Amino acid sequence: MTANQTKGLLSSLAALVLLAEPAAAGPVIDIMGRVATVCRVSLTGGAMPVEPGEQMLGRLTELCNNVDGYRLVLLHPAGLEDAYVVLDGERIAIAADSTRTVIVDSNRPAYRERDLTLVLAEGAEAVAVNIEAQPKGMIF
Repeated sequence: MTANQTKGLLSSLAALVLLAEPAAAGPVIDIMGRVATVCRVSLTGGAMPVEPGEQMLGRLTELCNNVDGYRLVLLHPAGLEDAYVVLDGERIAIAADSTRTVIVDSNRPAYRERDLTLVLAEGAEAVAVNIEAQPKGMIF
């Protein structure tokens, strides 16, 4: 290999090394924002008040963007013996000694749609029920 060929090869290698090095990074821009907490629940379909026996309440839509999660609370009259809800196949007993029963306790934000059924013992009177969403942690 001649001296000129060696110089040309070295120049080509130097050019490849320069091209292989990453370009200098430009300025970094961080964007932060604060979004208002949205935590709500809706129920479509079923009838209110609820009669004894098994009654489909409808499709439950829950939406909560709170980073710490949320709870869905069933509001009902006290004294409901042997009553429960079925939320997408999961049976959740209703607290007979209270007017509030937590039916969902999530530790993260979520958007979900699920079927909700209420089962009241035979002989029970018709009752009115409602559901509320409660965000956990900080609220913006």
